[in-house]
Amino acid sequence: MTSEVKQKVGKAMVPIMAIYALGASQGGINAGLATMGASFPDVGANVAYVVSIVALGMIPGGLLTGILTGKVIKYRTSIVTAIILYLISGCFPIFFNDSWSFAALLVSRFIFGFAVGWCYPLAQALVFKTVDDENQRATWLGAGWAFVNIGSAIMEFAGGYLAIISWKMCFCVYLLGIVPLLVVIPLLKEPKTDEVQAAERAAAHGERQVKAKIPPIAFVYMIFLTLTTGFAMPTILYCSFIVPDSAFAGILLSVMTFVGAVSGMTLGPVYKAIGKWTLPVSVLELGILYCVAAFFVGPNWNAVPYAAAFLIGHWGFAVVIPGTADMITNLTPIGAATRAMGWNTVFHQLGCFIGTPVATTILMLVGSQNPMDCVMPASICLVVMGVLYCILAASTKMEKYGENYGKSSAD
Repeated sequence: MTSEVKQKVGKAMVPIMAIYALGASQGGINAGLATMGASFPDVGANVAYVVSIVALGMIPGGLLTGILTGKVIKYRTSIVTAIILYLISGCFPIFFNDSWSFAALLVSRFIFGFAVGWCYPLAQALVFKTVDDENQRATWLGAGWAFVNIGSAIMEFAGGYLAIISWKMCFCVYLLGIVPLLVVIPLLKEPKTDEVQAAERAAAHGERQVKAKIPPIAFVYMIFLTLTTGFAMPTILYCSFIVPDSAFAGILLSVMTFVGAVSGMTLGPVYKAIGKWTLPVSVLELGILYCVAAFFVGPNWNAVPYAAAFLIGHWGFAVVIPGTADMITNLTPIGAATRAMGWNTVFHQLGCFIGTPVATTILMLVGSQNPMDCVMPASICLVVMGVLYCILAASTKMEKYGENYGKSSAD
């Protein structure tokens, strides 16, 4: 890749990274959950659905944007509309009337999730469509995940202070969506459609047939992402139960967000070094270190080794998410770029949503109601997933998908 091409790609990435920052959708309001629960005393622990229902809303959003954007709706129109919906639905609870029901709040959060799910996969698709270089694509997808974590850290920090005023004011953090909107409108250029790019690529290779199908193996990687996310979430969700000191738990989760941002930036170098083995290595690392962390839970509690294992293990979780998107770009023809990233978001968010059901199912199987008792079994499941990833990677013949694989800086 020449310096001129790198500069051109770098400019194109500015609005795309701004769109990525909108992916920090579930942060910012956590600090207000306690006082929010007091406003809805009949809801009890279900107040947490204010956070998790966002993932549920992202599922239809991701599916529909993959089908419609670039075919029925232009990319710029699609993204700008989604950001406006993000701002309206995200800030709606600020004006919430005390006489309104909790269900109305959940509806607004579902719509908010739909808006996030609509634009987030388009950021991934635009990276796919903009960057041909295999290693550079991994770098930018990892950078995108770093921006998600940076946005989350900013929102959590701001939300903590706003919660002092009231739980409604926590939702002011979504006004930050104005920044990506102001970046996208002047800087995002309308890209070519997937069909046009596919036709151009077919012509360049002297092929008559235009490739536009997502290969079945890509869906296997997406399903694995769902399972990996579902088994990883209990350790993250129940951190405040595991750690005896709530202040330390808050610090740990904040540092985790920072680790996620830094880890995203490592995807490019790691992928360049080990290629398709990036996902098996990251999931095995995640599972093994989460098992180590789980050993120090409960009677064996020790803050230092637990925190070290938890945070270092989180590298694997922060890599497997953009790493899966990267793998799909290497397996899927450009003619299916937007649809593939839409489906990837669907499977990713399904994994986020099933985190709580996975934890409750494990607790039921082990005959316990203590959240700490689900951490070790879930972590062992992650190790099993790592082994399955090794089998999947070994059976993935990358040369079969040559249209997108093997375009490195050396070419």
